Amino acid sequence: MADFNQIVYVLMPVSLVGAVLNWSSFYSIRKLASFNHSFGVLSANQALADAMHSTVFLLYFCPMLLLDQPTMKHYSHICGYLLLLAYELSVLTHLAISLNRFISVWFPLFYERAFSVRKTKVFIFVLWMYNATSATVLYENFCHFYFDDKIGFLTFSNSDLCSFIGWYGDFLKNCFYVSIVICLDVLTVYGVRRLSKKLQSGMTDAALKKMSSRDRRFLKQTLIQGFVFMLELVTYFVVPTYFTNDWIVFFGTSFAWVTTHRDNMQSRDP
Repeated sequence: MADFNQIVYVLMPVSLVGAVLNWSSFYSIRKLASFNHSFGVLSANQALADAMHSTVFLLYFCPMLLLDQPTMKHYSHICGYLLLLAYELSVLTHLAISLNRFISVWFPLFYERAFSVRKTKVFIFVLWMYNATSATVLYENFCHFYFDDKIGFLTFSNSDLCSFIGWYGDFLKNCFYVSIVICLDVLTVYGVRRLSKKLQSGMTDAALKKMSSRDRRFLKQTLIQGFVFMLELVTYFVVPTYFTNDWIVFFGTSFAWVTTHRDNMQSRDP
């Protein structure tokens, strides 16, 4: 495996930037009164999940490699568990945000009843409980996601059950979630454009142009985010199978994973 110190020197700045950006986003959203609504609460939760993900990389994974600490490597499955917990919480919150926007556009009357701040907070609590329970059962009881010194990145334990959990419980499941996110966001953009056509008679050319530009920007952002999420999932599972170069494996696994969560805040308006 490539020199772990060199890997840390690449990974640590990205982790630091991700931690700072996401903790700052979380703090700002919590403090700003303009975010005191369902979408703001969900955005804060995603910022928190991404901040946790980057922080675990920064404070555990990087020191573990830099110090070559055997005790930390022995308990690296705890690091893996926390990373998967934060990652899946981020993906599920991403899905909830997309659903939030979709319903606000297509079912505005239902949205007011279903997405109050109180109900959103209850939903987030349930999301945390579900995610913590499933992650504990899958990644602590049945299988470990740990750092393998031989290959130099986090991987599932070598057993048929862990291979099954890694493929179906992690890879395909999260690919499914990301696919739903893309579909919901595309439908949201279509709904906004459909609504804007009904309002065209009362809008100026400048307002129409601004809305059209915003729609294109949001659609582009949606497709790019979906592509990046999907690419990260594919590279983490596929690259180590077909490549042996240490740096290719590193950039396709650990680096891709932490970079995806560097600053994953959503655009506020579709």
